[in-house]
Amino acid sequence: MYGEGDYFGQPVRLLRFQKQFLYWLYEYNPQTGERRFREALLEVPKGNGKTPLSGWVQLFELLGPPLFGPKGSPLIPVAAASFEQADLLFGDMKHCLRESPTLRHHVDVYDTEILVRNGPGRAYRVAAVAGTNDGQRPSSLAADEIHEWTGPKERVHLVLVNGMAKRANSLVLNTTTPGSDLDSMAGRKHLYGYRVNAGEIDDPRFLFVHYGVQDGAYDLIDEEQLRAAVIAANPAAGTFLRVDDVVARYYQIPEFEFRRYHLAQWTRADECWLPPGAWEACAGAVELDPERPAHVAVDMAYKQDSVAVVVAQLGDDGKVRVRAKVWTPKKGVTTIDVAAVDNHLRHLHRTLNVQTIAYDPAYFQRSAEALADEGLPMAEFPQGAGHMVPACQDTYRAIADGVLVHGDDPILTDHVLAAATRETDRGWRLSKGKSKRHIDACIAMVMAVFLALPRIEPEEVEPWFGFG
Repeated sequence: MYGEGDYFGQPVRLLRFQKQFLYWLYEYNPQTGERRFREALLEVPKGNGKTPLSGWVQLFELLGPPLFGPKGSPLIPVAAASFEQADLLFGDMKHCLRESPTLRHHVDVYDTEILVRNGPGRAYRVAAVAGTNDGQRPSSLAADEIHEWTGPKERVHLVLVNGMAKRANSLVLNTTTPGSDLDSMAGRKHLYGYRVNAGEIDDPRFLFVHYGVQDGAYDLIDEEQLRAAVIAANPAAGTFLRVDDVVARYYQIPEFEFRRYHLAQWTRADECWLPPGAWEACAGAVELDPERPAHVAVDMAYKQDSVAVVVAQLGDDGKVRVRAKVWTPKKGVTTIDVAAVDNHLRHLHRTLNVQTIAYDPAYFQRSAEALADEGLPMAEFPQGAGHMVPACQDTYRAIADGVLVHGDDPILTDHVLAAATRETDRGWRLSKGKSKRHIDACIAMVMAVFLALPRIEPEEVEPWFGFG
């Protein structure tokens, strides 16, 4: 049965590409009777049902008949880079069992595990942030969105797979959309899969299936070719995947994100985060009205870095005007003159109708407390993914749509164009990437613009900010 979504509770009807993948996945060696493939990587654009498909495979491994000799005691980790992502896959499995008129009588379903009733067998939820799971002997592993399994999270995958060597006919099913770093676990498996499929590497136990289109095969600026690219890349196009909705996303998100998520193309992590010419097109006169509400953001550092303060103000014309001031350490000095930054904030508070002065408490807490005591509207804006991901994406849309206006300040421009994207579990945000150039004014601008833009539901923002 389908889990959450438009088809909730209805019997599963596999599409042709899903059937084909299952035919490949369950091929066997007629001489030995064993599985042909022990590890698989399914790489497909977002929205094509790879997560539920992985869940159905794991339920078959848990409850289905033994196909390759004795089944033993099924032990199935259902894993992702975070508990939130793991819950999507594990939740689909739970809904499928609870809605099935036959399967639900054979299992006990709990929040974090599924137990086979009156027999051995267990599936359980795992996050790559939750230890290494040493000592387990999985019979099957579902590893979802492995492009997010970066850094220490790769070890969790390694340890789980190592434990599977102790089980006959075990199966590793990796599913993902492409990422932005080919020097990652997902990137290395992607390249390995292509080499296996090309015959460069003899590994008959590795199955690699990649649905997508090559970069440059379509001119995305041409709407007909854009639509054709979406249809060609997405095997579920025209069924439960609405082509018109995907095409519309091209105009709403950065192009590199569209190509990665919806065309299944790997993109560079340090690729420019803005469409060509978009920032330059936003240059114009910036006159701040002392009567209109203004929002200020500080990106602060103590040593060998720059400090930036950016003001953002929404005008009657619906455009957000930004102005930046940047401090860098003087020659031979490694620290910033924090007093000068504090005085500039006081000046802005005196001369403008400042509603908020946002700051990251990790670096500006002491000054913020003193300024708050003087009556300045200080507000914490931690620079974790939960705050910066939506702020970066809102600022991108403001620039791409021509809603933002900047004064063609060369320092602000350099900071903006030096920024690169970095993937997080919640989506992309901005960072320095491999560049050594400063991006502090860009980060402060993102914070200020996010505050200045009109919010559809302002009550949702309120818990994020506030001094204390």
